[in-house]
Amino acid sequence: MDIEEQQVAVITGAASGIGLALVQVCAARTIRFVAADISLPRLESLSHDLLQRNIDHQIMVCDVSDPSQVKALADLAYSHYGRVNLLFNNAGIMINGLSWECGVAQWQTVMNVNFMGAVFGIHEFVPRMLAQASPAHIVNTSSLAGLLSSPMMGPYSASKHALVSLSETLLYDLQSQGADIGVSVLCPAQVASNIMDLIDADDNVLHKAGQLNDFLRDGIRDGMQPCDVAELVFDAIERGAFWIFTHPDFKSAYISKAQSMVNERNPCFEQVFCD
Repeated sequence: MDIEEQQVAVITGAASGIGLALVQVCAARTIRFVAADISLPRLESLSHDLLQRNIDHQIMVCDVSDPSQVKALADLAYSHYGRVNLLFNNAGIMINGLSWECGVAQWQTVMNVNFMGAVFGIHEFVPRMLAQASPAHIVNTSSLAGLLSSPMMGPYSASKHALVSLSETLLYDLQSQGADIGVSVLCPAQVASNIMDLIDADDNVLHKAGQLNDFLRDGIRDGMQPCDVAELVFDAIERGAFWIFTHPDFKSAYISKAQSMVNERNPCFEQVFCD
């Protein structure tokens, strides 16, 4: 899809990390947008900065795990701007620990945000996109964890695997209808963000996986800058690419996983992640 000035974007998880970087690219490209996030203080700080720069935008507190709030987000975007050309289902959380030690409520929370949040976004926005007289594109933020599993990340990996499958199915559904709506799935590896700080503050059970938390935190701290990820995303939209990867060195691990499937043998953690 050609990205043009004055198009309209909706971004969830917009007040930090990749979401914030997407906001800044939209602002630089004179794309109008609605920035949605669960944190009002972060949104207010973001909006203050954008107003200082005369950036056309709206903000909305939105918990994407609540379908009524996602509907309200779509209502706001369409009532204020009349169309949505870019939908970034980006909000996500991480909970880690041994699969049997993560509580049922934790599993449900991660699935509700990371997977159902995108489902609710698709449910509310796609019918309106189909009815509007302009092209659109949807980007779902998954992860390399949506393609490769690892220990201590059951809820997160399961939700991101589900999101990859949803994205593929959505692409096929839209193609079958001849819709002028593109789909991409973003599968980043480590990206510098505060996701670990956010989850650690919410649930003490995460400290049971202390060494993994340290490993993840170090990787995230030293990860790719969100602004670089956002530029990759916009380039992929303009090219009409479905897959968006940030770290191509993962591909040997994915090939090893695929070979274990073809050869009908058990996947080997060391083989997949240490090649």
